[in-house]
Amino acid sequence: MAEITNAEEAQAELDQAREEFRELVLGLSSEEWGRQSDNAGWTNGQLCWHIAFTASGGTLRVSRLRQNRGMQPFGPLMAVLNVLSLWLVRIRSRGATPDSVLDFFDERLAMTRGMIETVAEDEWGNGGVFLGEQTTVGNSFGFVREHISEHADEMRRG
Repeated sequence: MAEITNAEEAQAELDQAREEFRELVLGLSSEEWGRQSDNAGWTNGQLCWHIAFTASGGTLRVSRLRQNRGMQPFGPLMAVLNVLSLWLVRIRSRGATPDSVLDFFDERLAMTRGMIETVAEDEWGNGGVFLGEQTTVGNSFGFVREHISEHADEMRRG
């Protein structure tokens, strides 16, 4: 991914992420939606819900990285957070449909989009280590698309 250095590039990146997520979700048949994925005991539909939920992840990332502060919880805490995430998705995604997940994604993505206008011109390159990855404020807006790509590879299709 190319370095994101301004609001226009960040908006374009999120537009592309939205398009890719829509293609992913709408490309799943009803049978594929309920099929077990290759990720943590989630179905393909639950994995899509997880992606939608994390589309607002840019808010925390950007808030911390603007101040050149990262976030790296220690190992045991990450293990607990991963288990909580597994169950949160399983419970909260009950009854989710492709349409409801797309709407949820748009709501969560709007939160990340709202951060773009808060970034000052001299903050786009600020950064730190966030969940084990060195990143910048600008590249935080690329997280959504990277996350979609990562999990699209884990979908089991017909």
